[in-house]
Amino acid sequence: MDSPLSASVSAIVVVLGDDPRLHECLAALAAEVRETGLGIEVVVVENAARGEAPALPLEPAKRIRREANPGYAASAAEAIEATTGDYVLTLNPDATVHAGSVARAVAVLDSEPDVGAVAFRLVRTDGTTLDSAGIRLGPIRRARDRGMGEPAEGAFTTRDDVDAACMACALFRRSALDAARDGAGEVLDRRFFAYKEDVDLGWRLRRAGFRVAYVPDAVATHERGWKERGRQTIPLELRILSLRNRWWTILKNESALSLLLRMALYVSVEVMLVLFLLVTEPGVVRAYPRIVLGIPGTLRRRKSRPR
Repeated sequence: MDSPLSASVSAIVVVLGDDPRLHECLAALAAEVRETGLGIEVVVVENAARGEAPALPLEPAKRIRREANPGYAASAAEAIEATTGDYVLTLNPDATVHAGSVARAVAVLDSEPDVGAVAFRLVRTDGTTLDSAGIRLGPIRRARDRGMGEPAEGAFTTRDDVDAACMACALFRRSALDAARDGAGEVLDRRFFAYKEDVDLGWRLRRAGFRVAYVPDAVATHERGWKERGRQTIPLELRILSLRNRWWTILKNESALSLLLRMALYVSVEVMLVLFLLVTEPGVVRAYPRIVLGIPGTLRRRKSRPR
């Protein structure tokens, strides 16, 4: 790097079961420490773990290993609260950072105080396919990882602001996370369990006045469990949660005026979606009673904590 990096960094990794990919994930992070001189504090949460804890290539400052699985959102929130760094790197065990990438992301946060998060360029394990170039929200607030499944070469090679960062590998400013806490005081909504927590967080960061910057030279490899055209391989409960959490995210973050103006669009699209699901995935329709039951608690979380 051209100038010294001033901030301290913490990394969190949430693991389900005894995932052997955790070793490679932390080995890449250890290489980043050696090559760039960054001091990185690591917190690892291992849910649904069994047996003896394996040795890791980077010694965690805190390692939480338990048989229960409270879900990704609750576990990541717990890990974030256990860290002390100025910046927080979120990593999935199936993500490995490329050399120098964390330092490049740190340099962006060091030099641009209005950036609350850096979205990494995520590439699939084949090395030629994009996984995410940041997350965009469409007109009906459906989240989409830019470039997912597309050829990586020559695509999304310039800096850009996005709506959210895929938390498989992203760097967050702690002060921005604190400013974006929801009305329950949480960085991540623990009710979500899994899916859309990164979209909700990105939306709240932008509401708090921060940018989410996609930095193409901050790169990581990501295997990704939920691939396009692979919905039927995902457990039904997780598909239900994905739909439920999308609506909780909208209800938490869309302004009252925008909700009113978009209501006709939302209703018409949702009616078509329900009809489609009744034919293709009828079990997913069970998300709707859960959406309704969660409305009171979701509305109480609309107001972010003041900066």
